[in-house]
Amino acid sequence: MFAQSSASLPFPCERVAALVTAPDHPWSVGLDGDGRDLLARVGVRIGNIPIYKDVQLRLGSPPAGAHGERVMLPVSWEAVGGPPLFPAMEGILHVSPADGGCTRITLNVRYDPPLGALGEMLDRALMHHLGQATIDNFVSRLAASLEASLGS
Repeated sequence: MFAQSSASLPFPCERVAALVTAPDHPWSVGLDGDGRDLLARVGVRIGNIPIYKDVQLRLGSPPAGAHGERVMLPVSWEAVGGPPLFPAMEGILHVSPADGGCTRITLNVRYDPPLGALGEMLDRALMHHLGQATIDNFVSRLAASLEASLGS
């Protein structure tokens, strides 16, 4: 299954790309609180009820020779602890110029629903919407973290 989410940042693409490709990934700290284990919390809020899961976040490096304002960075996460009810996700974070000197970040992910054929049926009926909301929430929080880092 596939999902995609995007957000815009009011900063030049070169600045966003430089932050995203920094070797220590300082922007990930805003997602998990301390960054030591690269644990992130992903999920959604349904009304006033938060539904979040801790995940092991893995951030890859851009391809060798990649530079400039367009960046593609491998990103994946896998649920930590508990039963295998949450799919592992693999994707690419794209950083590209947008109109007006702004930057667009887009996360394209792929995942296989757990529980085989039953999981695929549940995903088509309901879980894909929750997965999409999780990706949207992650990208929104990532954009806020990048914006806070770039604004200071």
